[in-house]
Amino acid sequence: MKNFLTNLKTSAAGAAAILGAVADVLTQASTKSWSMERLVADFAAASAGVGLIFAKDGNVTGGSVRQ
Repeated sequence: MKNFLTNLKTSAAGAAAILGAVADVLTQASTKSWSMERLVADFAAASAGVGLIFAKDGNVTGGSVRQ
């Protein structure tokens, strides 16, 4: 597996999604006001963030094999 941080555009978006989800979970924990809807949304955002971290950049075309 190649270094996933070489895809800076998608890795930055993925990291932002994960950090936002973690921040919301920490906010819910500190206020002790848990919401199932928000937890589901946080899980979805974290999952999308992981997918973005391992995705290819938008300006990259084709496979990984050099022609």
